[in-house]
Amino acid sequence: MKELLRFLTCGSVDDGKSTLIGHMLYDAKLIFADQKRALELDSKVGSADGSIDYSLLLDGLQAEREQGITIDVAYRFFSTENRSFIVADTPGHEEYTKNMAVGASFAELAVIIVDASHGVLIQTKRHTRICSLMGIRNFIFAINKMDLVGYDEKVFNNIKVQRECILKDLPISSISIIPVSATIGDNLTKPSINTPWYDGAPLLQLLETVDIEYSSNNDDFCLSVQRVSRPNANFRGFQGEISTGKINIGDKITVLPSNESAHVNRIILAGKDAYEAKAGQPVSLCLDKEIDISRGCVITTSKDLHVGTMMAVNLLWLGNEELRAGQHYRLRLGTQTTTVTIEKICHKIDINTGEKHNVSKLEKNELALCHL
Repeated sequence: MKELLRFLTCGSVDDGKSTLIGHMLYDAKLIFADQKRALELDSKVGSADGSIDYSLLLDGLQAEREQGITIDVAYRFFSTENRSFIVADTPGHEEYTKNMAVGASFAELAVIIVDASHGVLIQTKRHTRICSLMGIRNFIFAINKMDLVGYDEKVFNNIKVQRECILKDLPISSISIIPVSATIGDNLTKPSINTPWYDGAPLLQLLETVDIEYSSNNDDFCLSVQRVSRPNANFRGFQGEISTGKINIGDKITVLPSNESAHVNRIILAGKDAYEAKAGQPVSLCLDKEIDISRGCVITTSKDLHVGTMMAVNLLWLGNEELRAGQHYRLRLGTQTTTVTIEKICHKIDINTGEKHNVSKLEKNELALCHL
């Protein structure tokens, strides 16, 4: 079974995110014949020279095609000989930051698109920090529209320096930077003759070979219960996706918040009995004794997890109204929904510099450390 990599594309408005992924899939022949034909026909609408608009492979909404921007997150699956992929093409407009954050929450790698003619913009910085906030530690910076700057290596190197500034305080596992042209196809699926000064791999090869750090099987097992399956009196299974670690038949588990313990006597994976299951897999667990477990409970092998009423969180505020201390909200934590109070806004994180500022409120699209 091929390894699955989930990644997203993000960046500022009109940096060419949809065009880049669309052209890469087209050149690598990773689309079906009917999709190819539909793309070629759709591209003729509003096109003066009949050239292919590769962004149409991902921009499916009528409003997106009319405005020429991405609004919603477009997910697309494709597979090569080496790896399978799910890509989330996210919007660049500040108004749709919420949609971009949703795409980042599922991904393991971010392809940050930068317009070579504009360099790193505020929205580029915001998206990079949001990706980091969502736990992404692997980045590919694609410097797009190199054809518009004459494939100038100095422009590329200047943006490389700008990139270092926004990443200096972020946790990183792997990082690459590559000059591309989404319209022409430079360095998407094969090396380009237009960038002889770049000796790295093309984008698709980077995606196929990047080493992603997944949850270690040595980590403690943890699963948030999504559903209790009770089809008949003889079966009771606790279902959810394993967040970390692995579980084997016979393992002792603890259920939070009750702190009751039991042993696993059956594991059902993809409709079949299994001896073990690991992080990222959806499972049903059956225990050797009756315990009061419902949606929102946590099943774990860890002895370090405990139930509390306070937490410190880094959050991205997406509401139209200001966030202030003392306000009450509904909190979605794993599969549990509960009431939460913002006790304190510790500091706001500057999008441009990463500096911390004392504030009494948060505006839309601002990052902050808060006590809940």
